[in-house]
Amino acid sequence: MIFVFSLLIFLLVSIFTISNSIKKELEFSVSDLPELIVQRMSGGRQTLIPTDRIYKISGISGVSNVQERIWGYYYFKNENVNFTLIGIDFDIDNYKNNFNDVIDFYSEKIDTASQPFIIAGNGVIEILEKNFFKNYFVFDKVEGGKLEAKILGTFVSESNLETNDVILMPQNYVREIFGTSDYFATDIIVQVPNPNEIEIVKQKLQNMFPDSRIVSRNDIKSSYQNIFDYKSGIFLALFLSTFVSFFILIYDKASGLSKEDKREIGILKAVGWQTENILQIKFLEGFFISFLSFFLGTGLALFYVFNLNAPILSSIFIGVSKLKPEFRLLPAIDFNSLFLVFILTVPVYLIATIIPSWRASIIDADEVMR
Repeated sequence: MIFVFSLLIFLLVSIFTISNSIKKELEFSVSDLPELIVQRMSGGRQTLIPTDRIYKISGISGVSNVQERIWGYYYFKNENVNFTLIGIDFDIDNYKNNFNDVIDFYSEKIDTASQPFIIAGNGVIEILEKNFFKNYFVFDKVEGGKLEAKILGTFVSESNLETNDVILMPQNYVREIFGTSDYFATDIIVQVPNPNEIEIVKQKLQNMFPDSRIVSRNDIKSSYQNIFDYKSGIFLALFLSTFVSFFILIYDKASGLSKEDKREIGILKAVGWQTENILQIKFLEGFFISFLSFFLGTGLALFYVFNLNAPILSSIFIGVSKLKPEFRLLPAIDFNSLFLVFILTVPVYLIATIIPSWRASIIDADEVMR
């Protein structure tokens, strides 16, 4: 009984914990995005955008900061994974706070003029070390040739999902690797401090650059939420299946005692036990089984999610892809969900234990034994 009860608790707590952890990851990722991103489109696909548009955008009322972004995916064939290679200007403030923290931390080591260097997320560093790139990494340039970059160090942030596969590098070297001219960028970010002016600025940008797609932070947030809601439906089906299994178990227990339990109660009554004594011992038995199962299932679920990174179950949300380095789920325990699981399982089990025991204990010992 303890095994089955613990398994159901394990599944319920795992589902809630994975869901909550990924929600936290998405919240961190979205909160650090710029208010607007300007992307140039051609034939329905994103293409490079001229950097001279930065000066035009800077003149729009309400805009506080405009920066070009040079970034792309670098395929590392040794491991069949894609790294996100981001070019940043180490001499100015970045729009992302965690990138500014990296610049401050490595400020004494950074020398953009001497040689190429990279600062990479933990997932990238693990893959590079596995392939014997401990001090240097060699990039294949799009237009031919190699570029050797020193591995300066690693960095972390609150969101593992956001930084695990990221490589930071001076912009000019990223341009060299991707073969991007100085007159073009991947996209342009626009910061608008006043939330009431974001939609106005967005409309002005759309009118100013008809060939561009203007993406707001809310658009990205809605997109993430749609994906999450869709996959939450899959989790909800798994959650309901687990609960149905639990209540079938409870129904079976509440519908009547087994022959062994009835014989046990009959013997206790025959040796002089009263109904209240039998109910007390059955309550303690149910209390021990339910609490032990709850804490055992919960402990195993937290170990499974945060130590083993929830294999199989996490793939429902994240997907199975070898093109991104593996990332660790953010440790985020939702105590409200744990309390909900506790309330819906432990008291129900206790009631299902007490009621049939009470029915059997008020019957004569001879009848119970028969």
